[in-house]
Amino acid sequence: MQLFQDIEITLRDIQSSLFPPHRHHYFELLYILDGTGIHSINSNQYPYGQGNLFLLTPEDTHSFRTTSETRCCIIDFTKGLFARRHRNQTDRAEITEFFVSMEYIFHNHQNLEGHIAMNPQETTLTDILIMQLVREKEQSRIYSGIIIQNIVFLLLNIIARLLQENVAGELKNTGAKNIIHEITTYIQQNIYQKGLLKIESLATHFHKTPDHLNRYFKQQTGLTLKTYIGRYKLRLVETRLRYSGMNISEIADEMGYTDESHLNKVLKTAYGKTAKEYRKTVNNL
Repeated sequence: MQLFQDIEITLRDIQSSLFPPHRHHYFELLYILDGTGIHSINSNQYPYGQGNLFLLTPEDTHSFRTTSETRCCIIDFTKGLFARRHRNQTDRAEITEFFVSMEYIFHNHQNLEGHIAMNPQETTLTDILIMQLVREKEQSRIYSGIIIQNIVFLLLNIIARLLQENVAGELKNTGAKNIIHEITTYIQQNIYQKGLLKIESLATHFHKTPDHLNRYFKQQTGLTLKTYIGRYKLRLVETRLRYSGMNISEIADEMGYTDESHLNKVLKTAYGKTAKEYRKTVNNL
């Protein structure tokens, strides 16, 4: 299966001398199978131990200082994962939920500090999933590919939920901000469902009139709903320009722009660059 081929699973022994500060080209989950030490991420020092799960993005610089023998499982998400339009209809229908969870995580990871905090039940479940992932990787039995894929799906959904609950927990006693978080999360999770993002549909979902919802959202954020949705779509466009091999027309089509010219006009207004110019700039960084 193509999606499985875009997920790379690596088991690695970590030695401080072999892990100087470095970056990765794409995204990865790193799970500590055994060992202790300090994981430095963007110059912040985080103690780690068995069972800790870290999310690393291309912007993160990280290194290790081990205090005991350390082994980890690394799940790399490659460039191919962002080329959704290159898949056939069956694949695309099957992985829609995966992409929504993945994009939510990658565009909200700033709410994570150090390893991903979990309760005891989630920690146990994650450990079981990773151990099975390791076994499937090492034994390569029949159906190992689809089992690995589904385990990764489940891990990403757990992380997405933890991110949402983490932000919601911080906003629990702030009323208005918590409702705004619910609205923005709903928009991000349904960004490809154009009908659900119409102001009338949003208003119905949140039990408000269209005028009230739009006015309330702008009072709390300084943005209209249309502006917020447009900006989030642009963030997804940026991700594809940075990390995928999709051509500009494919990106425009997927993100709901009329055509390549329409997308270029939006990017030119926002960043002063066409899509091609933007991609060339970020790829030369």
